[in-house]
Amino acid sequence: MNKIKQNRITFFLILSAIAIIFSSLTILSLPVLFNYESKVTKIEKNFYKNFKLYLNTSGSISYKPFPKPHLILENASVNLSDSKENQPLFNTSDLKVFISLRDIYSRSFKDFIYAEISDSNLNFTIFDLIDIRKHLYEKINKPILFKNCKIFVRNKSNEVILISPVKKIDYKINNKLKSKFFNIEGEIFGFNFKSNWKREYSNPKTSLNTINLFNPSIEIKNIYKFLGNKNFSGITEISYAKEKLKYNLKFYNKKIKINSPENKDINFNINADILLEPFYFDGELKIKSRKLENIIDNLLLNLLNYNEDFLGNFNGKIKFEFNNLNNRLIKNGEIILNINEKDIIIRRAKFELDKIGEINTEINFTEKQGQIKFISKNHLIIKNHIEFAKVFQIGSKKTKKIKNIYFNIEKSIGDTDFIISNIQINEKKTNSKESEEFYTVKNIQNLRAVIRNFVD
Repeated sequence: MNKIKQNRITFFLILSAIAIIFSSLTILSLPVLFNYESKVTKIEKNFYKNFKLYLNTSGSISYKPFPKPHLILENASVNLSDSKENQPLFNTSDLKVFISLRDIYSRSFKDFIYAEISDSNLNFTIFDLIDIRKHLYEKINKPILFKNCKIFVRNKSNEVILISPVKKIDYKINNKLKSKFFNIEGEIFGFNFKSNWKREYSNPKTSLNTINLFNPSIEIKNIYKFLGNKNFSGITEISYAKEKLKYNLKFYNKKIKINSPENKDINFNINADILLEPFYFDGELKIKSRKLENIIDNLLLNLLNYNEDFLGNFNGKIKFEFNNLNNRLIKNGEIILNINEKDIIIRRAKFELDKIGEINTEINFTEKQGQIKFISKNHLIIKNHIEFAKVFQIGSKKTKKIKNIYFNIEKSIGDTDFIISNIQINEKKTNSKESEEFYTVKNIQNLRAVIRNFVD
């Protein structure tokens, strides 16, 4: 190849490259000059066709070619309903609608690829969950992506009852797998979590949902089967440390029934009925093979040191039944709570002192010098004085006439030691001041010594 011919080829390649680059830049820059605000009505209409959500925009609309061609709607509100009376699901100044170049140049705005919402607040009420579920089960929509948003759940009085920062929500249909996905990554009640929801169109009445909480590590698996808006059933499995729990759930005629399958390996058994209109909860939770200290430090503390805003209009009755407790003396017991909107009241707390009798107790938590303390006033009813004498190593003649023992217990949360005080035998002197004597109990031997001291 001679030198002149080689130079011609090189010149032609350079010229072609310049033409391609110039044409590409021209093609990409031309849409910027288009007046998109004149197409607001068409964009709003086709937004619903693509995403099955109602869009209303009053701000400017611009086009950006990178990293993918998309429209930016600077002042937009999105709702599940076209009613102007309803509050929008969210308002955003950063709604991106990704669109193909062909659609841009044809100016049809029909075929949106996906929508992305960033740094926005999502507001909905409990009643909006019905419309959200309908969208999940009944709508065919293009992918919707949320980034760095916050979810605010409100009650019927428009009071915020839950705030959940969300890192990412990915809502889409996979046409190849013929499945619909709704995946969330965020935080709730201070716990980081991931939730993956899936529904296969080959089995449209059934959906799968997996929730993973981190630190502590908890996995929740749900299988729901919907037979209609007023009838569905489900199975829930919860894995926490070495615990594996399983529950059956059934919704029918505005009532929810939850129960545990008959399984000896399940240490937490629930049996509950929930009435939705008006909302009322009546349930029983059986807890087996737990340490008494853990029940006090975790369950009771969280129940009684509650945030009123979390309760909202929750009403009902809950019975906690404890079986086979890991304690030298107390093996079984029960606590019954009444919940009336923003108040939790202990109606009854009773524990069985193994083979001896039962303890009726009043439970409370208080804070002293920055430390939370468990405080209880107790009444021991002795039903078998011989067994009482045997356990506490006291002569049976001395315990024969003892029918009642009154005493107080105080324990710092996290400690295994406790303080016992104000011990009274048989008759409780209600008008007298509580005794200033107190005894630190570290083990069963300390407790025996305290009881012997008073009986003798």
